Formats: sequence, C-alpha cells, structure tokens
Amino acid sequence: MVIDPVTQTPSPPDTEMAPGWLRDRYSVAIEQAQSAALEDADRRMEQVGIVMDRRIRAILTHAGYGTTAPTTATVRVYQRDHAHMMAAGQTPLDKASTFQHFNRLRSGFRYGELEAIATLRRQAEIARRAKCLADMRRLTREAFERAAIFEAMFLADDHPVWSQKSASLRDEGARPTSKSKRSAGRHAPTPDQLLVALGNQRQRASRVECFAACFALFGIRPAELMAGVQIIAQGEGLRLVVKGAKVDAQRGQERRELDISPTRLGQSELAVKVLRAFAAEQRDGHLKATAADVASVRRAMRAVQSGLSPYAYRHARASDAKAAHGREGVAQWLGHATDKSQSHYGHGRSSSGVVVIKGATANRAVRAMKTLPPTLTQQLVRALSRLQSRPPIQEPEKRITPKPAPAPRPAGPR
Repeated sequence: MVIDPVTQTPSPPDTEMAPGWLRDRYSVAIEQAQSAALEDADRRMEQVGIVMDRRIRAILTHAGYGTTAPTTATVRVYQRDHAHMMAAGQTPLDKASTFQHFNRLRSGFRYGELEAIATLRRQAEIARRAKCLADMRRLTREAFERAAIFEAMFLADDHPVWSQKSASLRDEGARPTSKSKRSAGRHAPTPDQLLVALGNQRQRASRVECFAACFALFGIRPAELMAGVQIIAQGEGLRLVVKGAKVDAQRGQERRELDISPTRLGQSELAVKVLRAFAAEQRDGHLKATAADVASVRRAMRAVQSGLSPYAYRHARASDAKAAHGREGVAQWLGHATDKSQSHYGHGRSSSGVVVIKGATANRAVRAMKTLPPTLTQQLVRALSRLQSRPPIQEPEKRITPKPAPAPRPAGPR
C-alpha cells in the first residue's frame, strides 16, 4: 500500500471490481448472497464484513485455491483467455464452440477469478491493518460479490454446463465449428501432400518445409522441436532422437527414439527424402526451431487446410502407433510415462497408414494404469498368478483319542 505524502495516510490499493456485464448477469446471485450474509450476521450477532470474509474463505477453499501450482506457460494462457473473455463480455459458455474448448476457457476463467478474489481479500487485510476501514469494507464487499458470482458459475448445483449449450444448438439446427485436433488429424493431408502444398505457397521460407515434415512424420510436440531433435538415416527410413517435454519426476520421457519407414510416393516417401537430405547436409542431423519458426509452420498449415496444426499430426501419428503397437509402445512413441494419457490421442481405427511406425524406445519404463479392460489372456495370467501366490491349504490335525482299556472280566467258571 502506498502512503500519501500529504495526508500521511495509505492510499487505496489498485483494485478492479467485477465488470458491469458480469454483475448484471448474476445480479440475482449477488442479492441472494448478500441477504444470506445479513441474516447470518444478525443470527450470530457479528458484523456483516466478518461474515462476508468467512464466506469468501469458504468459497476459495471449496474451489481448491492454492492446492495446485500451474506452470508459468499455463498461467500465461489462463490470463490471456480470461482477459479476452472479460474484454468481449463473454463467459466460457458464451464463447466456447466445442466441449474441449469450453473446458479450456472454463479453466482460464476459474483461475483468473480466483486470483482476483484472493487479491481483493489480501488488499482488504492490508487496509484493515493500516486502519483504513472504508477501504477495507469496500474491498471486502467487492471480493464477496465476485465470490458470489464465482460460486454461481462454477460451484452451485445448477452452474452452467456445456450440455445446455449443445442442446440448444441441436434444437436450433446449428452446429459450432469444431476445433478438435483429433478430428483435424483424421482428415490431415499426407506428409507428401503437405510438402507439395507448402511448396506452392508464395513467399514461404524453405526451412518451414523441414519443420513441417518433422511434425507430419513423427507427430512430436512443438516444444520438443524447439528444444532440438536429431535426424538419423536408418536404411530407407528415419530415426528421430527427441528430448521430451512435460517431463518431471512422475511423468514424461526425458529421451526417446522414434523409428519410421516411408510408404509409396505421394504419402510419405517424399517427406522422408527431404529429411534424409537435410541430415546428410548437416552431418550431425540436428534440427532446432525457434518460436517464430513454429508460428510460421502453424500459419502455413492453416493456409493448407482449416484446423491443421502440429498437434493434428500428433493425433494422426498416434492413431498409426495404436494400430501397430500396444499400449506401452504407444506411450513411448508419444513420450508418456504411463499408458493413461494416450486415450486422449487418436484412434487405432482412424489410422491412415501413410507412415509405418516401426517402434519407439524411451529411457523410462511405462507404468500401466489400466486404461483399457484386460484381454482374456491377461485375465487368465492374473488368475493363475493369484492361485500360485495363495498359501497351501493346511488341513487341521486330527487328534487321536486313545481308546479306554476294556474292563477286566470277573473271575469264575465260564
């Protein structure tokens, strides 16, 4: 808090109350929350500000504020999405076009609102300690109103969900434009078709073709290409050495090697030749992209086909890997430490077969998370192992009770 040099009193902190469009939309929820706070204050014989602050803390706790720590890159995405929705006067449900899009916008809006509520509450505490009671009351009231809106949007039993919008769109006969990378991967051009289309684009840098071929053939993450990869010729095919992204103590593969071979000309043979020629020219075969290079590739792919992106090819190659390998092999190909995350990428039945996925090796063993029901063979093996692990059944010892000796016969003539 800044001290005014003239009055020697703390100046009001920089705050931002909920925008007018959001307050108008949830005015009923705000009024109900205020009425409940007043009734609670009368019943407890407390000041209403104390009751409001208690309710704010309860909402923050219920929302799980402070229990997770998103990465810096994720925070930037959340802040950008939140700022765009605030500027446009739209909620996540208003702006979303698909279910996955709604989930992303919802996460960003939640994060932004929780940070705003927590900041207002901290500033109210600073004002209380500085004896600025008017600022304290104003900040607490603003935090309370914003918390009431947050509860109505995300925590209440009747909070908005995607099924409401999808049902209304079906009734109207309208269908939003899909932004699904999985769907784009099913209809993606072959690697050779992509190179031909890029070659016909005007004023396109030639280095974009190598980056695009790398994405189209191997389906790696953009962050992994920015970290640098090594291209090695293997017979008629290629091997790509990748430094994994999204790696920590529990997830990801720090290093993996991906092997492919081409199919006939017009599918992936041309793209493989382009990367083999690059590896021969560079000797060591190292290829590294900058953020500007990746942005150029994205623009070029969108010009070829709407919705096309590096992640669309990641889904396409994941489909090819699922059609050719088991869960462990797919996880190694995608750079996962478990076989759970692969359920979000592609489908084996959607494999186009334009690239032969020969296999992948990674530095970390893949942990099985039971993402799919076990096969009959796996069920039999598990049943047999359970039977073998059981201790042998020991029958209780039979106690032998000695028979009593026969009574002596009386002496006398027989």
